[in-house]
Amino acid sequence: MEVAWSTNACGRAVSEDFFDFTSPSEINGSGNGFALALADGLSAPGNRGREAAESCVRTVLSDYMAAPAAWTPAQALERSARSVNAWLFSANSRQPDAGSMLCTLTALAFRDGVAHFGHVGDSRLYRIRSGVRERFTTDHVWPCTGMQHVLRRAIGLDRHLVLDCRSEDTNPGDIFMLLTDGVWEVIGETGIGSAFDHGGNMVAIANDLVSRSIKLQKQYLGRNDATAILVRIAD
Repeated sequence: MEVAWSTNACGRAVSEDFFDFTSPSEINGSGNGFALALADGLSAPGNRGREAAESCVRTVLSDYMAAPAAWTPAQALERSARSVNAWLFSANSRQPDAGSMLCTLTALAFRDGVAHFGHVGDSRLYRIRSGVRERFTTDHVWPCTGMQHVLRRAIGLDRHLVLDCRSEDTNPGDIFMLLTDGVWEVIGETGIGSAFDHGGNMVAIANDLVSRSIKLQKQYLGRNDATAILVRIAD
């Protein structure tokens, strides 16, 4: 399995995107397989987006790798995400003046040749197979004019979390791609596709996706963190 990533804070001192990876060898040979998680902290005056994103990713990955083997990956991801959501929602409710901690979450785990994911928010997960790109996630935003950028589901937003969970098969050569809205929303589906048009290695593709977003954002003074993660299944 090959992993590549690129991220850019787009002029900010600290990015509110956060991601990490873990594997069985790191936690006493857990049978839960390789896993990664990406969170995008909500940026607004007073919000503690980076804190929320980092706490969410670290907790979900740690809990997932420590989960009993009898649990399905979906069960492990969902229980952990709900635990983090309860903690953030409680903290936000107790200290509303301290700034809300809210974030998206897209977690991807591999076990026995199957990809499992849990998702909430507006980051996106794609699979590229034999040159065909398919999006697996739904953007949890309000479908109203002027509200397309407002999340209706996120970690820490509501007392009860609904996490989208799904499983997909994997084939050798498949590429799974995770993108924050700082990439997909800025460059669009055409821009995403063009990053793969000229081949190149995984690192070059990830860098192209992010650098293209940052270049466009500079033209219209955008300030959205951009992160791209690619995972290729070995041949």
